[in-house]
Amino acid sequence: MPAPFIDRLHRLAALHNAMATAHADGQRGIATIDLLKELDCKRKALYDHAEELRGLGAPLDYSESEHLWSYAQAWNFPVPIVETLSGSVGIRLSLDFLLDPALERDLEGRIAIDPALKRTAGATLPRLTGIFSPKLLGPLARALKERRSIRFQYRKPSERDPSPREVDPLELFEWNGMPYLQARDPRSPQRSFKRYALSRMDRLEVLDRTFRVPPRKQIPSCLGAFCGEVFDAVVVAGPDHAPYVRERRWHPSQKTRELPRGAVEFRLPFGDLGEATRWILGQGPGFAPVAPKGLVQEWRRQIQALVARSLR
Repeated sequence: MPAPFIDRLHRLAALHNAMATAHADGQRGIATIDLLKELDCKRKALYDHAEELRGLGAPLDYSESEHLWSYAQAWNFPVPIVETLSGSVGIRLSLDFLLDPALERDLEGRIAIDPALKRTAGATLPRLTGIFSPKLLGPLARALKERRSIRFQYRKPSERDPSPREVDPLELFEWNGMPYLQARDPRSPQRSFKRYALSRMDRLEVLDRTFRVPPRKQIPSCLGAFCGEVFDAVVVAGPDHAPYVRERRWHPSQKTRELPRGAVEFRLPFGDLGEATRWILGQGPGFAPVAPKGLVQEWRRQIQALVARSLR
């Protein structure tokens, strides 16, 4: 007797979800025995559901030698289904929509938020304050997914005219409201990792050349728009400002240490002394660097410059 429609639909979705997740995670495939447990069905039913999925256009492959099922490429159902999110996931995505209003428009027709999780667009300023061309995102997504090099025109704030760049894109991140691309420049071995603001990029094209992503430990992980020689900025927050440090984590490697009389010392990785200095000054007078020596000197120099300017 054929399985009820709802059971078939559930198992088709479960099979697709398993295949799509494995493909996104870079797995070679999923064993038959694991799929039988996941779908809670017999082997013949699994083969039937696999054929149904292929009939919808799914690139579902099966390796006879390894007994593994996999998607040959990313695939979604031909008819999109809107999923309404609630609970903790709905709240987190609701916050993302506040920080980046364009994200909600891009996900329209795919994701909806439970109306009980009310959002007010004017409750906060968008986090992504940087102005950049949406046309960059499609080619960038393709280059990141297929591990292909890119070529684009880039204009630094200090330069009048743009100049060409050709790099291997690694990841996107946000800093101070600006979206950045972290990439590797194969033609600059002394300083191969660089960061580019999307707002300064133009005429981006995806090249045929592919590349291998370097090990994670080789890719700089630091705060800021610059990734030169990474160092730990050691900062002390006074008793009145220490509570704000205890409730924040600016970077996964952040280390915090309690000091006498309620002060706090914390460490954050940066890739540029000037940028670390500006960040510390932006936190207010209750924050001061104590190491390294070059950072302390630069912090004092910028304070003196600010005082001199205020006295003009």
